Amino acid sequence: MRTESIVYRKVVARIALLGLTRREVADRLGVSYGTLHNKLCAITPFTLNEALEIKSLLAMPGTLEDAFERYDEKKPS
Repeated sequence: MRTESIVYRKVVARIALLGLTRREVADRLGVSYGTLHNKLCAITPFTLNEALEIKSLLAMPGTLEDAFERYDEKKPS
């Protein structure tokens, strides 16, 4: 079984901080759990509207770019 790593860690952390499940977030976005998983792993992209909705739903501070910072592209210091 192939496992993908979560690319959008700040979104996942915020979901946990608010005590929500990924299934609840997926339901509120109107997508399946699998679709949300694929988007969090950057297998399929978030649409701009989805990203804005997640940022609002989770009351994420900062800019959209900050909320959706990709951790697969980080280079070691």
